[in-house]
Amino acid sequence: MNTKTNDASGRGLVEGFKVPFPGRMYAYTDEEISAVTEVMQESSAGLTQGPRMRKFEVDFKEYTEANHVFAVDNATNALRLAAILCELTPEDEVIIPAYTFCASAIPFGKTGAKIIWSDIDERRRVVDPKDIERKITSKTKAVVVVHLLGMPVDMEAVMELAEKHNLRVIEDCAQAPGASINGKQVGTFGDFGCFSFHGAKNMTTLGEGGMLTVRSDKDAALIPGIRHNGCRGFEGERERYWIPAMSNVDIDISGVWPSNFCIGEPQCAIGSMLLKRLDKINDTLICQGKKIIKALADTPEISFHEIPDGCKMIFHQFVMHFDGSAFGKNRNDLMNLLVDKHKIRAIVQYYPLYRYPLFQKLGAGEHDCPVLEKWWDNSLSFPWWCGMPDETLDYLVNSLKASIKELKNS
Repeated sequence: MNTKTNDASGRGLVEGFKVPFPGRMYAYTDEEISAVTEVMQESSAGLTQGPRMRKFEVDFKEYTEANHVFAVDNATNALRLAAILCELTPEDEVIIPAYTFCASAIPFGKTGAKIIWSDIDERRRVVDPKDIERKITSKTKAVVVVHLLGMPVDMEAVMELAEKHNLRVIEDCAQAPGASINGKQVGTFGDFGCFSFHGAKNMTTLGEGGMLTVRSDKDAALIPGIRHNGCRGFEGERERYWIPAMSNVDIDISGVWPSNFCIGEPQCAIGSMLLKRLDKINDTLICQGKKIIKALADTPEISFHEIPDGCKMIFHQFVMHFDGSAFGKNRNDLMNLLVDKHKIRAIVQYYPLYRYPLFQKLGAGEHDCPVLEKWWDNSLSFPWWCGMPDETLDYLVNSLKASIKELKNS
């Protein structure tokens, strides 16, 4: 089977698979589609920075109970805004998980600060606060934590470290809208929370979109100008509304040029609609995940993230670990059977960032992540979307079991 594709995500339609890996998590409803077309039909209204953006921000603030929220064009730029507000310099260090998507790190690398890679927790398989503590130095100014795959990081431990060492905390919640710890939403613990509404996420606004949550009033006051080219109204009373011009352009942080991170009105319209069913989407994914985990309870070669009490993991993806060392087999042996024999488009996600040429060439190849090194090389992902039929889930489980049995007997 020819499985080559130019889709670097591993998603999208590829012929020959019985269980594909679709390009997005679910289909839009007629009501959601109507919300977008309604914006398109309002010829006299603008398509950006309008009432639907403001409504989306209000709705998201209500959903998360965050102090401040700002809609942006994507999560990478939400992270970029957070990096700007941290005012990092080349003399600073920022601790970032090595196991995540590259966008978690790139905005902070752009500041010139030195990236220090943090390891994963053996049980949750997200960033380990104990490893963060081990790597804090006098130069550490910020810590990025990623609620990867919808699994919340131990934020109580992270925030204790931040308070002790006076660190800024950025939560990358790109894969975790709706995930929580003891009822408190991720993205509301640290200084900043960065959410993604990319096409593959549990909540998606027409392919791209993002949200930044902000804890302090001081940080929040700086964002509108940085987000929108420094634009703002002129202060004070004006003789006429056009004098001296329609809008002013000014600077918010000394020496920092503003950007354009604005999101469109159609995306915000559908965002407000999707917030109404986000919990239902997440609950469906959680149910699917639990069914597979239960069905594989008698398969010791496969292990999963351990979900602590009080944590709501929303199963953005379904990642597992294969241990075939007892019979001399590895992940690639298993995936060969899943792909070629059972026509399941299993994939491998998130190469440790320090292994990528980008980070190596930019001076961020040094690492000390023994848990990730031991675990990652035998991790793999099942195809995943919201509303998978029970027969598909059964086929995935039975094919995995049959493949492991075949490897044992080969």
